[in-house]
Amino acid sequence: MMRDCREETQNASVPPPAELRPAQAARGERGIDKKRRKDMFMKKIVIIGAGSSMFTKKLLGDLLSFDDMKVDEFALVDINAEKLGVMEKVAHKLCRQFGKSVKVSATVTRREALPGASFVINTIGVGGVAAYHRDLEIPDKYGLSQCIGDIIGPGGMFRFLRAYPELLRMCRDMEELCPDAYFFNYTNPMAPLCLALSKETSIRIFGFCHNVQSTAQQLSNYLQVDESRISYWAAGINHMDWFLEYKVDGKDAYPELFKISQNREDIIKLSDYEQDYRGMGVHLVDLVRFKIMHNFGRFPSESPFHMGEYVPYFRKNQQLIEDYMVTNRWWLAHEEAADEYFDILKGMLEKDEEIPCKKTFEYAPEIIHANITGKPFRANLNVKNTGLITNLPANCVVEVPCYTDSEGIHPCYVGELPYALAALNLTNVNMHIGMAKAANEKKIKLIYDAVKMDPLTGAQLTLDQIDAMVAEMIEANREYLTDFE
Repeated sequence: MMRDCREETQNASVPPPAELRPAQAARGERGIDKKRRKDMFMKKIVIIGAGSSMFTKKLLGDLLSFDDMKVDEFALVDINAEKLGVMEKVAHKLCRQFGKSVKVSATVTRREALPGASFVINTIGVGGVAAYHRDLEIPDKYGLSQCIGDIIGPGGMFRFLRAYPELLRMCRDMEELCPDAYFFNYTNPMAPLCLALSKETSIRIFGFCHNVQSTAQQLSNYLQVDESRISYWAAGINHMDWFLEYKVDGKDAYPELFKISQNREDIIKLSDYEQDYRGMGVHLVDLVRFKIMHNFGRFPSESPFHMGEYVPYFRKNQQLIEDYMVTNRWWLAHEEAADEYFDILKGMLEKDEEIPCKKTFEYAPEIIHANITGKPFRANLNVKNTGLITNLPANCVVEVPCYTDSEGIHPCYVGELPYALAALNLTNVNMHIGMAKAANEKKIKLIYDAVKMDPLTGAQLTLDQIDAMVAEMIEANREYLTDFE
């Protein structure tokens, strides 16, 4: 079985023959022309949504921090010309700070940036904060309380429907202009977007998130051990990976995790050690995830704010929401404050101050480094389930360990998850499949069907209430659904 998985993943790292790539076969392509052959040796990184100041600065800083990697060009793309102009200056300044000679280009037109790309990183959001407000406020009216609302449920459904057409257009452009490039997606909802795209494009798509490495860090904080001492093996779906193994100095750490989380008071005390969310000004108390661990045996990724809305147990009423301390809609506040760091960067540029660049734990720069240098790196990425997790459907996207080297990105065989963990994943996978189906078939009826598959929605609302809520949300998003029937 390992051989079959390896063959599958090896094939994923090598462009398929022209006859298997519709966009290229339609052009009658026979082999690699001289320009494309030259482009293969150039390392051009395109960032779409580069106006996202905090995240783009992190990506650029991490990419420039490697002393053994040569990048030829950063191509920045954003429809907001003002933000794009500032981030272009930030990129130039960071190149100088790191003493690197890298070409920096910027354009509001995506197709101008794509030719010759090796890696295309997508970070866009569609609809902005106003649309996000509606995603939360309309369900509130019907008694459905989401905390984050960006992965599944009604909030995730409509965020997906707004983003998917634009991401598909990106991939269509890539098929024409840089068919051999990798597409690294950071836009949520991660799994359904990657799934829907995989059914419609020949581009190599990988979904990137930091839920696994951030949770691994949080667990080390709770255990009060340095991250250098931990090791882990995690798999599942985006935002609901399971730490199948978590070790300190090579020894199973689960007995200690169970020991330090025996009661509510112990878990509340552990929040004093949490660093990731605290750094963003968010008080995180892991009552939800430790409850999941004590019931199902393994600790899940992401956060209690997220996990609490992926299952039907924790948000049935306001008292439960308060008891589990998942009332804070911190991601909405984060989205509303997104321009604050942009203003900070502008001020640094105007004063010619050095821009602080501390290495982060984002996977995309590490994957690019591994592919360019050939130095292997392991990361949990979102990929099509090609027998990687044997008790989840083949027509879904899973998040599994993947090794990267100069030959490409190689997803790892995980095998069978414990029954209860796979079952919890499957409740979310059912909605992912419905979301992708609705978007690709462009049928309004399928939007209703997908939302009805959401565990939290079903726990809180009747079918008639769901119909009324979805109808109102469709009307609020009508401009993004003009081609639906």
